[in-house]
Amino acid sequence: MPFFERDGLALHYSDEGTGPPVLLIHGWGGRGRRQWHATMLGLRDRYRFVALDLRGHGSSAELPDPAYGWTELVGDCEALRSLLGIGRWTVVGYSFGGVLALEYARLAPSAVVAVCAVAPMVLPPAIARLTRFLKIPIATLLRSARNLPPEMTGKTLHNISQTRLRTLFHTVRMMEEWTTSGPPIPQTVPVVVMVGERDRVAHSEHVLPMAPHARMLVIPDAGHFPLYHQREQFVEQLDSVLHDYAK
Repeated sequence: MPFFERDGLALHYSDEGTGPPVLLIHGWGGRGRRQWHATMLGLRDRYRFVALDLRGHGSSAELPDPAYGWTELVGDCEALRSLLGIGRWTVVGYSFGGVLALEYARLAPSAVVAVCAVAPMVLPPAIARLTRFLKIPIATLLRSARNLPPEMTGKTLHNISQTRLRTLFHTVRMMEEWTTSGPPIPQTVPVVVMVGERDRVAHSEHVLPMAPHARMLVIPDAGHFPLYHQREQFVEQLDSVLHDYAK
């Protein structure tokens, strides 16, 4: 299990496959290798996949008082790229990670060949306020789910429950306060926004002002979880995107 250190934190990542380098960023409450397992397994003969566990997620350490923002998370990705000796890479992110992938392309465009944001999550303020209002019962539910098998809780809840609670509530705040204001992603960086046809959660269309040149792809009959519910179809779509842009 390889780790690297940044800001005094030990951050975990996976590195496997052969070909053009691709950074995979997981969603809220996820973890790198587990969330992208089907993608890495299906395409590692054509691409080199690096899957990062974000701060407080998976096997990566957490700050006692999380107060970081998008800039710090992009800095973690950049530190990993430098450690691995990669000049530029394609960045693929899901949900929360989709927003981070877009921020990466905006803040460090010289490091990004192209970006694919899968169901990037734009959290409605009402949902964020409800999450804070129900913080104690949500925390209680997640603590209970940690000790139960995924067959009882469902895989999504089980996976989220493994993430540190401080991190979960902090990243909700990050999604709530995120805005597209500021400089757009340069047109020199191709952007693909991939959404599920039936996704009523992510509101991904709200990311378009930061990437007016973005190419939209719709996954038929998919909701917010195509990585799980339409695995084969999703891997096929992503393979097509990487074939067009990754190098």
